[in-house]
Amino acid sequence: MVPVQRLFFSAFGFVFILLFSSFPLKAQMVFTGQILDLRSERTFGETGQKWSFRPGDSSVIPNGGSSVEDIEYGSAEPILFANAQVQLSEQSRTGWISGFSIQTAWDKVKDGDGEIYFPDFASYFQKYKGYGWYRAEIKISEEDLKTRFKSRYLTLRLGQISQADAVYWNGKFIGGTGLSLDTPKDTVLEDKSLYSDKTRFYRIPVGQVKTEEPNVLAVRVFAKYPLSPGLSHDKFYISSLRYSERAEYWNDFKKIFVIVLTVLLGSFYLYWQFLFRKDEHATIYFSLGSFFMAVNTLFQSQIIYSILNDGFWIKKVEYASWIALVHFLFNFVVQFAKVHKGWIRRTNYIVDVLGVVAFATVFVLPDLYSLSQFFFYWSFVTVVLGLALCYVLFLGRKVPSMGTVSFGIFIMISLLLNDIFVEMQWDWYPAHTFMKDYAFAGFSISVALSIIRNMVESRKLVEKQREEKDRLSRYFSPEVMETIVNDKIKLGGEERYIATLFSDIVGFTTFSEKNPPGVVLDHLNAIFESLSELIFHYSATLDKFIGDAIMAFWGAPKRTDLDAYNAIACAVEMQKKMVQINQELGLAPGTFRLRIGVNFGEAIVGNIGSVKRMDYTVIGDAVNTAARLESHGVPGKVAVSEAAYLAAGGDKYIKYEESKELMLKGKAEPVKVYFVTEVLPRS
Repeated sequence: MVPVQRLFFSAFGFVFILLFSSFPLKAQMVFTGQILDLRSERTFGETGQKWSFRPGDSSVIPNGGSSVEDIEYGSAEPILFANAQVQLSEQSRTGWISGFSIQTAWDKVKDGDGEIYFPDFASYFQKYKGYGWYRAEIKISEEDLKTRFKSRYLTLRLGQISQADAVYWNGKFIGGTGLSLDTPKDTVLEDKSLYSDKTRFYRIPVGQVKTEEPNVLAVRVFAKYPLSPGLSHDKFYISSLRYSERAEYWNDFKKIFVIVLTVLLGSFYLYWQFLFRKDEHATIYFSLGSFFMAVNTLFQSQIIYSILNDGFWIKKVEYASWIALVHFLFNFVVQFAKVHKGWIRRTNYIVDVLGVVAFATVFVLPDLYSLSQFFFYWSFVTVVLGLALCYVLFLGRKVPSMGTVSFGIFIMISLLLNDIFVEMQWDWYPAHTFMKDYAFAGFSISVALSIIRNMVESRKLVEKQREEKDRLSRYFSPEVMETIVNDKIKLGGEERYIATLFSDIVGFTTFSEKNPPGVVLDHLNAIFESLSELIFHYSATLDKFIGDAIMAFWGAPKRTDLDAYNAIACAVEMQKKMVQINQELGLAPGTFRLRIGVNFGEAIVGNIGSVKRMDYTVIGDAVNTAARLESHGVPGKVAVSEAAYLAAGGDKYIKYEESKELMLKGKAEPVKVYFVTEVLPRS
């Protein structure tokens, strides 16, 4: 495990331990002294705000007030509810339940005898039309304004309320979500007006904050479906306007971070696929999963509410993107782990079909409740996929970077389980805050670490391949070297027209007899290095060194119309180069000279030998003829066969001092030979 992974694991372990160290507490811990916590129980068992709850809607006070102009609601006739007033009338005082927990759905709150107050939501909705009221008295002192808030501009933060609300501070309407200041009594809202996951921030008018007497906070809530009704999730507190803005920025930043990170990772993986992994599908699945993760995060963020004003469709897109995300990530892990067993492929196919069906079903469900119920039961499919992933990860444990990806999946599953427990509101579970943002970020970071690791490994592979090429370039021509590196070699050959060149150093044997072996080797290497560069310059395949001789050919692996021309041009340049080499070695002119023979004809080219030891070369009569031309040649001259002469363009490009017919070994008839001195330029 790399140091970065250890650091990440340590940080996650610390958060995990810290979370469960608060096991006895029933409220989410808040590590700040700048807020007034409104939950029924505070951190470390301190006494919190006392809340009361009354089922049903409120009676209305006649002639409540004049028309109100508001930038959000426009012109509206305010309805003054009796339950929102600072002083309750005799009629409104009855029916309130004191000590009501605001972090538990009202259909889960128990009385002193352990009995649930409202166990049957359907009966509650039929009797009370889904409405309920919360009230609390909040004490704020001048000292609080000076030291805790450090401001008179205060904001009320209400966590995720299911499913609509309107808020009153000291009898004055300060904001609502789904419910407005003129929503009539007992109105049944449409599903698009239900916002279960929106975090509420409401500014408290400066003139409405009392320091001499308690402030009265009244919240009118509406729940159409049994989906954690009431004030049942997340943090509830009062803070300064500046603090709440920072909290909003932080919430938005978390979402934007995940969105940007996943989009970048998805795009990078597509780019990675385009460059390096054209035959693998893992990168495609991860890219698509990343894009749907970004969509899912956007539709869970507070940002989406300023774009789309339809809570029902927000949930539809959120659930659909989550279904797509789970299936694409499952496919990503299966492909990444390189698990290709038959039953896994068939299971994966069935899972994909179910995913497509579930994705389409989300968009045709008629109401929020059926949508939520469907998603709840489909979540068990996610659990099954999670268990299957554990087995897939085990099968692919030897795949590079699988450990990093597995660690990220572990983080994501652990934090998603937190969200499930929060949604279920089980008494034994202490947390009340969703962690999905951190789950996505943790998984994305782990995959980013795997990408970095793959990039490092790929870099090492590229460097190793470059070193291998450098090493092979000393033994093979560039074309043959590329063929070897790309692993395209196979035993066998084919017939091609090949231009073959043989050269031999005249005078080298005599030089070897008179000089030490070290000097002989240094001079031979210097000669071969200079001649090899020239041969490669003319795009030849340098076949081999045979003692002090060189064999090269043109026409394989790549064939051009200038093969014969290039072979003769190279031979002429080699003769000129030999004169220069004598000078560079400090030898007398003519100490070393070359005999060169060039022929053009049909030969067999390919990998000759055995599977374990092969040689890329050419064989055939045309090759033997080139070797005979070299042995019968004249030192310092280039002997070119008539076939090569004509293939190179004849007297239009090739100049020679003489031509003669020679009887070569193995030939029944004499071969016409041209002793070439110059090759004219050719386009």
